[in-house]
Amino acid sequence: MFTGCSMNAKQDTIPPVVYNSSYEPQLTYLNGLIEDDPENPEYYFQRAKVFFDVHKYNDALKDINQAIYLESNEELYYELLARIYQRMGKTSLALNTAHRAESYKNDDPELFLLLSRLYWEIKDLGKAQQYLAKAKQLAPMHSDVFLLQGIFDSAKGDTTAAVKSYKAALNQDPENAKPFQELAKIYFARNKEDSAMYYVLEGRSVNPNNPFFTYFEGVILESKGLKTSSLKAFRKSIQIDSTFFPAFYRLGVDAFTSGSYTEAQKYFAPLTDKPEFSLNSNLYIAEILEKTGQSAKAVSYYENVKSEDTTNVKAKEALTRLYKLYPPVVAVPKVDSSAMKPAVKAQVTDDTLKSGVKAPKIETKKDTTKVKKPKPIVPKDTTRIKKNVPTIRKTDSINNIAPERKDSLK
Repeated sequence: MFTGCSMNAKQDTIPPVVYNSSYEPQLTYLNGLIEDDPENPEYYFQRAKVFFDVHKYNDALKDINQAIYLESNEELYYELLARIYQRMGKTSLALNTAHRAESYKNDDPELFLLLSRLYWEIKDLGKAQQYLAKAKQLAPMHSDVFLLQGIFDSAKGDTTAAVKSYKAALNQDPENAKPFQELAKIYFARNKEDSAMYYVLEGRSVNPNNPFFTYFEGVILESKGLKTSSLKAFRKSIQIDSTFFPAFYRLGVDAFTSGSYTEAQKYFAPLTDKPEFSLNSNLYIAEILEKTGQSAKAVSYYENVKSEDTTNVKAKEALTRLYKLYPPVVAVPKVDSSAMKPAVKAQVTDDTLKSGVKAPKIETKKDTTKVKKPKPIVPKDTTRIKKNVPTIRKTDSINNIAPERKDSLK
């Protein structure tokens, strides 16, 4: 994926990292380099790529951020960071980071293909096609150019053209696993499970660490009624990649259907903020909470669904019912006293008095601060006759009164 780096001076000093089926030797090798030279950003970049390839995205994120901290102007670092965010389901962050990479280098077809894919994920087909055109101009025979064209063709309903594009992508790069994924999905949708399984097995032979192929094998087995085998495949795909969300969703639905609500909620919980799964996952969790006597907690999940889809019948009916038991708390807005302006008093002028107009009464604010009264001065009694002087008492001051489901749940 990342074929080089613009930091030629640094790159020449780094022995190449050879990738194979086991990543531990690479990590051991890079750990030694980092220990000897902890200020070299390229070592962290190389180790982040290893973590990325084996789906350890949190470790990859930590290393690439360290590389960027040490060298903040390298386009490839931001490109890898964007890919990590994409795999973690953080599309907005991925898009912003990819544009940051573009600001350093705007003639990289790999980066344009990434931007095209990211805009496709947020359903901005116009910009997705714009970046695909840029990539095609720079690298017209790039395998992923044909791949993305196939994805766009498939979205338009032209699966015949899509199949042609995917096969062209494989002709350019037989080890590109993504066209195998898309072909497997198309043939499965055509009810050609055997052809779909062929592309699953071919793709897995190219990239055995790709969780999709194990997952989709489970989808095909499930369609044939082999439930136990399919669930085993779903769980194995999560073992390969702990962030492979489609498998979480399938396992959650199965657990919910079988009445294992605690297990189902465990699988749905990581999906509540993932665009592709958030609506259904929030609905499932809300219903689970109601079924387990936790209706008050269910309210927030139904609210999440309603904020995402205001027409969702299931959420609207549930909230109408639950608000009678648990009324929503309405926050009283705070009044900003600094924004309150005092009333403007009319000025009294000579013209006002001459015209006979009664001057407005000007009220003066009473000073309520306590002032210590001086003791009265009593003249000396020169006749030495004792006088009765009444006691002077102080008067008291006035005190202030003081989370549609598109299935049967919708």
